[in-house]
Amino acid sequence: MFGSIGFPELILIFIVVLLVFGPKKLPEFAKLLGKTIREFRSTIDEAKAAIEDEIYKEGMTTELKDIGKDIKDALNIYGNDEKPAGESEKSKDDEKTE
Repeated sequence: MFGSIGFPELILIFIVVLLVFGPKKLPEFAKLLGKTIREFRSTIDEAKAAIEDEIYKEGMTTELKDIGKDIKDALNIYGNDEKPAGESEKSKDDEKTE
């Protein structure tokens, strides 16, 4: 639960805190410590969510770019030399007007 801190170390920390703050201030100290840890965890969770959201958006942007490229490739079935029927008619119309 506390990583490498064992039960004997927790007892020692409790005794030192009790000696430093006294028995009257100990509940206030514990409440303040709990509130601080809760706020720290909430801040960490918010930061993690923001990072994951940006990663998701970046992934979606990349996927959308890939889809756009695939659509352009699919629409460009005529190649570089050939023009779509609509464009070839325009060039014939342009030649007539000149």
